Amino acid sequence: MPQDANTSVSTRIDSDGGLTFDAFMKLLRSKPDSLDAYFGEIGISTLLPSTQATIHCRYLKLDGTNTPRVNALADRLARELINYSIPRSDIKEALEKAEGAYDTKHFAALYRKANRLFTDIENTGEGGELLLYLMTETYLQLPQLFCKMPLKTSSKMHYHGADGIHGSYDPSTKTLAMYWGESKLYATPSAAIKACFESLAPFVLPDGSSAAPQTRDVQLLSDNLNLDDSEFEAALLRYLDPDDPYFNKMIYRGVALVGFDSASYTPGTPPLTEDGLQTALLSATSSWHKSVAHYVAKHELSEIGIELFCIPFPSVEAFRTAFLKELGIK
Repeated sequence: MPQDANTSVSTRIDSDGGLTFDAFMKLLRSKPDSLDAYFGEIGISTLLPSTQATIHCRYLKLDGTNTPRVNALADRLARELINYSIPRSDIKEALEKAEGAYDTKHFAALYRKANRLFTDIENTGEGGELLLYLMTETYLQLPQLFCKMPLKTSSKMHYHGADGIHGSYDPSTKTLAMYWGESKLYATPSAAIKACFESLAPFVLPDGSSAAPQTRDVQLLSDNLNLDDSEFEAALLRYLDPDDPYFNKMIYRGVALVGFDSASYTPGTPPLTEDGLQTALLSATSSWHKSVAHYVAKHELSEIGIELFCIPFPSVEAFRTAFLKELGIK
């Protein structure tokens, strides 16, 4: 991201060449209320007993005709394509070329570039991955450090690895927390939660070997770090270098999203209302919590910090279709 001319080095790195909290916060692209028109809370965020896993349940809001805002959400996500998938240096270059010229062709080129990165596979989960990115930045205020999209070599395939990497920094301990992202969209909550934890566990469980999934992605992050701030990048790279003492201050956490179908959105008698929808969905959360607790225990993740978004949809297939239509793919 472009540096403020009045920003001193001390706001980005500390006296030892380490990171600062301010530097992380300046990477954020979303405010905490950015999704208030699209999602509402189902109850309150819950820390599962005897774990470090917190569940955040959100529902899709209704428009003035009491219709779930599926298509509107797809449009909102499409407007995040550049932020999500284009390196910051490319965005900065487009900004510089357009400065004072009211010339948008460079941004149009970036949008086309971003659009071509997304797959046209029917059962794509990339809409869920983009939603995870936006929710993580918005609700958790954890900036994205790495996106897999620029590494894709074909729109006909998915990239294998974490869906994204976000980060946070604790200046009191100089600890860097790396949040490995995983998103799953399935017809049922149990299937989505099962698949999510099966994919997430290898990334967040400590290993340290050269063959570990997180080792591969840390190397990819090191090789492709693009935050448009050379001093901040140099400080961050110290945490990613296994030969640097700062590497020992990096911890692994998880951030995930599960989307699934819910009959609670189905119109009936009485007619669907937002209050009624909230009440119906709230009664289902206990079963979601039990399923999450089961897979946290099964994969021995009780000591790993995990933030999980549970998102019931009227239909995940309808969401996929709406997203692909917004991209002009379907």
